[in-house]
Amino acid sequence: GVDDGSVEWLQAIEFYNALRFNRKNVILTSYPGEDHHLAKYENQVDFQTRMEQFYDHYLKGKAAPEWMIKGVPFLEKEANK
Repeated sequence: GVDDGSVEWLQAIEFYNALRFNRKNVILTSYPGEDHHLAKYENQVDFQTRMEQFYDHYLKGKAAPEWMIKGVPFLEKEANK
């Protein structure tokens, strides 16, 4: 989560950027108001769904869902928290 007390949010951004720089398939998910472990049930479900879709796409060859292609802007998530 964005309010992670274990790992600074900027470190997650740096790690994400390093993976992208090295041409790895990576997606950064961040949840406003959440700590290292997601407490809100709707965020837990969202994260699990996105993980399943990520693996389905990259391991099983299924079509990428729209959120993987277009993304979800952070500001949009911030407004909907």
